[in-house]
Amino acid sequence: MPESDPNADTKAAFKAALERKQQSQHSGADHTDAARGTAKNTHAQGGKRQFRRKSGG
Repeated sequence: MPESDPNADTKAAFKAALERKQQSQHSGADHTDAARGTAKNTHAQGGKRQFRRKSGG
């Protein structure tokens, strides 16, 4: 008997891809032993901020 949903193959392909993606995300190393707060203020800039007005009209 033919499938009633013409998009069944597409749905199955997307579902398989999603499962592969989730498996690859879960297979990564856990970073539970990483020190917390060591990367604090990594983007901080020293000095006073300068604001410049746009030239042109």
